[in-house]
Amino acid sequence: MNLLESESPWIPVQTQGTFQHITLETLLCSEGDYQLALARDDMEAAALQLLVALTQTLFMPADQQALRTHADQPLTTEAYRATTKQKCDWFQLDHPETPFMQSRGVKAKKPTPIQKLFIGLPEGNNHAFFNRPGEIHQTCPSCTVIALFNQASNCPSFGGGFKANLRGSAPVTTFAAGNSLRETIWLNVLTKENVEALLPDGSNDLPNWVSPIQAKQKIPAHSIGLLRGLFWQPARVELLGNEHTEGRCDACHNISEQLYTSFNKEKFVYDIVGLWPHPHSPRVWDLKRDVRDRERFVSYTTNAPAWTQLNHYLMIQQTSIPAPVISQFQDIFQGNRKLNLLTSGYRNKQASVLLRRHELFSIKQDWVNISSGLENAIHMALEIRRLLRSKLYGFTKTVGAQVYDGAEQRFDKQSEPMIHGLLRDIARKERREVLNDFRQKILSLARNLFDQATQPYRHTPAGLRQYTKSKNSFEAEIAKLN
Repeated sequence: MNLLESESPWIPVQTQGTFQHITLETLLCSEGDYQLALARDDMEAAALQLLVALTQTLFMPADQQALRTHADQPLTTEAYRATTKQKCDWFQLDHPETPFMQSRGVKAKKPTPIQKLFIGLPEGNNHAFFNRPGEIHQTCPSCTVIALFNQASNCPSFGGGFKANLRGSAPVTTFAAGNSLRETIWLNVLTKENVEALLPDGSNDLPNWVSPIQAKQKIPAHSIGLLRGLFWQPARVELLGNEHTEGRCDACHNISEQLYTSFNKEKFVYDIVGLWPHPHSPRVWDLKRDVRDRERFVSYTTNAPAWTQLNHYLMIQQTSIPAPVISQFQDIFQGNRKLNLLTSGYRNKQASVLLRRHELFSIKQDWVNISSGLENAIHMALEIRRLLRSKLYGFTKTVGAQVYDGAEQRFDKQSEPMIHGLLRDIARKERREVLNDFRQKILSLARNLFDQATQPYRHTPAGLRQYTKSKNSFEAEIAKLN
């Protein structure tokens, strides 16, 4: 299977309720109203990221006008084939010398089951998604290539001794969603001028399965080119399967003439010096004496919902910047169209995945102009969330019952629709009114949860005294916040 050729349909889509596999050429060169169709939302997110990476590196627009044209009009077949002709060998999954995102001759004591590529399934330490052991024995090339890309680009490493991807173990990816799959892809493709500003020194732009990493090599992050970085394969992997045995794929349940059952992997030591500025993720850092320190990509480090990091996703702040694709969307489309923000990622503990997230935030047209009010509202909600946990923790130490975790989880769940309502209303109604209404709703929620969590313990004098003390402290901190 080749990701670029017209004879290899591999993109799982649906259109008008009909499921099919199409080629990249069909997707980019037609007006078809296609939407990705995979069984798992994280696999859909990975497929979208793979399509964006292919389009970015093959058909990079020169400027904003060229990008707008591509988003509105399909490519011609002639232009598509002329551009992809020279690079087809790099994107063939079973190429004899340079197979896509693999290395030939990988040595392993025994093959690893193909299920290990599908993050979260019960192979090794990953048991996050409640699937039965042995659920996936064999997979078609389409599902395999998406899982291979996802494992290399978005997931924790295979375990001790294996390298993680260029963004760390489990980064958050943010994209702007369009009205169709083709438009969504182009909305997240950087122009040439923005790529040059982001990666001025990316001299090595061959994929690392074509120009391999050397053992124990120290690689300056700034030397990694766009294609090499977007398709970075941190491990040495080689797929194994039955090339001419027809069967049903255990992931998508479609019949395939080729199936993969396992892969070889081996540890490989090297070091990346610095942080490669990946275009699909927001970055954060600490400040030490006004100097950036410990710069990293945003990730889900707690069970807190995705909205708690909206400021990182959307706004340039003192200690964070949005993903370059989102910043470009702001520059090109601000005030002209709403931002449908897609966020996806995993929360992990070392090689284990604890949960996955895939969420959509819809923000109206002039959201850029109200960013300061939105930033303050989200900051206030985060502070109230912190105060609720903090004051209930103090109450817990006296009464001997842990009540703060449950209250925090209920706050997260019940505040989420309030956040979506804020994003919906802040750009179409009187802003002060919307922000005041949001503040009152969040405060009311926090106060109710505080009272609910402490109510069973207020029947004793000690419990009542501690409730009064903790509630007064809670209200005093809220007053300071206001």
